[in-house]
Amino acid sequence: MPNRTARALENVVARDLEKKFVLLSGPRQVGKTTLGRSIMSARRGLFLVYDDADDRQEILRKRYVHRNWVCLDEFHKFPRWKAHVKGVFDKHSPDLHLLLTGSARLDIYQKSGDSLLGRYYLHHLHPFSLGELQAPCLPDLPDPETLLTPSSAGKAGFEDLLRFGGFPEPLFSQSVTEHRRWSNMRKSLLIQEDLRDLTEVKLIRLAEHLMELIPERIGSLFSANALAEVIQVSTPTVLHWMEIFSRLFIVFKILPYSRSIGRALQKQPKYYFWDWSQVPDEGARFENLVAGHLFKASRQWTDIGAGNVDLFFIRDRDGREVDFLMVRDGHPWFLVESKVADTAIPHSLVFFSNKLNIPGILLVQKKGVSRRQGNLLVTSADRWLAHLP
Repeated sequence: MPNRTARALENVVARDLEKKFVLLSGPRQVGKTTLGRSIMSARRGLFLVYDDADDRQEILRKRYVHRNWVCLDEFHKFPRWKAHVKGVFDKHSPDLHLLLTGSARLDIYQKSGDSLLGRYYLHHLHPFSLGELQAPCLPDLPDPETLLTPSSAGKAGFEDLLRFGGFPEPLFSQSVTEHRRWSNMRKSLLIQEDLRDLTEVKLIRLAEHLMELIPERIGSLFSANALAEVIQVSTPTVLHWMEIFSRLFIVFKILPYSRSIGRALQKQPKYYFWDWSQVPDEGARFENLVAGHLFKASRQWTDIGAGNVDLFFIRDRDGREVDFLMVRDGHPWFLVESKVADTAIPHSLVFFSNKLNIPGILLVQKKGVSRRQGNLLVTSADRWLAHLP
């Protein structure tokens, strides 16, 4: 696999910077800094890192405002970043093309009393996916026929993604040793720095214990009560920590879909890892990889304005369940079920595909599988996931 550094979002972010400033949010070590440097380098722009003492003075004294293209990296660490950016943008736009990169705090502040409304675009940088490895560009929303038409051959990179995850450093190293070292280092940073910023120090060990229990529950209905009993904390505490893990891009949550579904499950969510390589069980890791691809597609299509796309799962009180449902502009769009090797079409996939009158896709980890049955497709994941960004 080539050491690809170009990201599908790069041209999109650069284009949006011509009109407004851009917030680029995403997990640690997903490539935000690399993308920001690339955009600035191509335009002879200025790249400043908030963690650097000299750069920080440049930022706080607003010496950068007379440059045309500027990236402020890790800017979420500045406590008053919103007021700073609002003043700079209102005074110097449209001559200043300003990119801010940072962690989940950009999302947190974006959701509450947004004084920056109308001044920015928000983009989320996700780990590499199979589609992005094939071509660093964002594909259009696929039509129903495209969804039911897999590639004629499997795409390179699928096995590497499944084994090493989609974060650039371990993925392109293709080394089990380097992947292990990277994983340990990232976990240490998340706990020692990020988690300490958002919770009480005395509770860090208990939160770490909760984090260690999540892999065996990937893809299952999440029970905060059960985990609270194991860790010996309250249920609200578990829910609070899961929200923090989501903010820190450790996990993401998928909710059950209930509209148009009689007797649908309406409460318990499911959680998946951003870094699916941390899931030891093969079947759960494959399901997590599929979830990561669909979640990335839903966020990026929404970010670029292609449509309002959301990811759900379906489960009714009669026990019928499908792993994933993509919803476009409020309407069910297509269903996805994941299996390691079983190519028999599940009854639940048939049932919900017929009920909602939408395509149903069964993705299997097994290679060389491709068959269509009306509005249903059974195919190898490495032949289909490249439809997604």
